Amino acid sequence: MPEYTLPGTETGPRRARVLGACALVLTLLTVVGWRFWPDPADPGDLRVALLVGKVGAGVEPGTDVRLDGVRVGAVTAIDAAGSGRQRITVNLNGSQLFGLTDALNLDYAPGNLFGISAVELHSGTGGSVLANGSTVDLTGDADRVRDATLATLLKSTGTLTDRVLTPELVELLHRFAHDLDGFVPLLQAIGATARAFAETQQLPPSVVFDRYGSALAGLPPMLTGGLAVLWASYTNEHLHTTEQVQRYGEMFTRIRSELLPVATAMLGTSQQQFQGLLPMGTVILDRIGGSVSTPELSAQQLTDLLDRVGAAFHDTPDGPVLNASVELVPALAQPLSALLGQTTGEGPR
Repeated sequence: MPEYTLPGTETGPRRARVLGACALVLTLLTVVGWRFWPDPADPGDLRVALLVGKVGAGVEPGTDVRLDGVRVGAVTAIDAAGSGRQRITVNLNGSQLFGLTDALNLDYAPGNLFGISAVELHSGTGGSVLANGSTVDLTGDADRVRDATLATLLKSTGTLTDRVLTPELVELLHRFAHDLDGFVPLLQAIGATARAFAETQQLPPSVVFDRYGSALAGLPPMLTGGLAVLWASYTNEHLHTTEQVQRYGEMFTRIRSELLPVATAMLGTSQQQFQGLLPMGTVILDRIGGSVSTPELSAQQLTDLLDRVGAAFHDTPDGPVLNASVELVPALAQPLSALLGQTTGEGPR
């Protein structure tokens, strides 16, 4: 039995070739008709051409066209319209345009969270209503076309980081580090003060803050008094007389010409005569501090001594009295002859 035949059939070589050719022709006709057969156009659809200077990244035939966020059509073709100009042909649903005019604005923007580009149309004021076959020229005004695609945003971000943020940030950090060096001694002093306070703190912070607050309570009256004194210098009638002004002038002149030179000479002489005593004072203080080997134990012992001395006294109307007790112990009996011998200087007989 031949390989192209089936059991119980009458298919021969010629008939098999004819059936294969018919199946191939039918398949080709189906593919060609599906590809080139014109789609039935909606009577309400508008075919509009948009002339732009640049096509956004990702915009191609089939890209959605939106009007104020609502899909109203799609891009059907993109062609060159001359030097530096492109023509974007869009197919719009006329029933959803709501009087859109040729004064529209166009944005290339991401249409979803994945950055797929879309053509966004925005209504403008004035102009004539779009009709089928209209051509809108957007190349004359750059503000009417805005490229906000994901690729443009990433490129702008890279340019900003490379040309602006990086040099400015480096310069800002350099200035901050340079200026911060001047505050290092102040920060070290604050840290040393805080460490010394933590190591020597004996009172709770609430008590310390309360005492500092009571001390600061006198600050407003002091400032008020100082301002009152300053204001009195401008309102006191006696200070506005010519005689008083001359006296104040003479006083400051004598301070500048007599007191300050004498004080400067005295301090210079003191430096020459007593500058060698300062190292000696430092050595003496170091020796005094080093003579106490255990400062904590000595402080505790001195505290106990002062507490006991304080407990040995009590206050009376006549003044402090020492709390003392005397314990008498009877002496051992001695022979009278021993006592007499000690008195006369003779030994016992």
